[in-house]
Amino acid sequence: MSGCTRLLTLALVALIAAACGGTQQPPAEQAKPAEPAAPAAGVAAAMHENLARVTVMQEAVIRGDIEAAAEPAKWIAENQPTAGLPAGQETVLADMKKQAAVVAGATDFKNAATATAMVVSYCGACHKAAQYTPSIPEPVKPAAEPGIRTYMVEHQWAADLLYQGLVIPSEERWQQGLAAMAVAPLAEKDRPKDAALTKEILEMGKKVQELAGKAKAAPDIGMKVAYYGEYLAGCASCHGLHGKVWGPGIPK
Repeated sequence: MSGCTRLLTLALVALIAAACGGTQQPPAEQAKPAEPAAPAAGVAAAMHENLARVTVMQEAVIRGDIEAAAEPAKWIAENQPTAGLPAGQETVLADMKKQAAVVAGATDFKNAATATAMVVSYCGACHKAAQYTPSIPEPVKPAAEPGIRTYMVEHQWAADLLYQGLVIPSEERWQQGLAAMAVAPLAEKDRPKDAALTKEILEMGKKVQELAGKAKAAPDIGMKVAYYGEYLAGCASCHGLHGKVWGPGIPK
């Protein structure tokens, strides 16, 4: 091969190599890979923790302990995960945080109860959007025994069923909760000796039964939340009588 031909061949090889390698970016200039989506297990763990805080908040409101409701409510307002949630749930999440903040700063039972009911409903809305049904055991029906303690436990049982009806969400649990609200009136011999307290308890029982009747015909989630919030407020008001705190969870 002549020197001229050899030079031409080397030039062609170099040109082809340059053309083939021209489409490759230097390592430093290559686009970074997209961040992987949050694993399902991580999302589930975050949601379980969130739901646990919602439950603690709800129980504190029921027993009339607004101070104890503030800590979990504040956590919910400040620590909501966003990765891995169903598309379009950003607004629901923002509304949940706003209502949790209302609970955290509430100074009366009505505001705390209404905002708590809203937070619970947002949990259900997100579960529905994700087409996910959380596995929550149905609360056990209390033994039918005479006495004020059983009377109150039956009201708590109803509250738990309503809570699950909204948070799962489950129409079956909701209707079970409404049926449980219609507990028998407290027998006269089991009523507190304090006349004022007795009057409040009897009035609360009557109101609960009236609420149950109205809520059975609730046409939408907004009405359900309104009735549930009113029920929680009634529980809190009754438990907060005389400066005492009764109800589920750890008392003050």
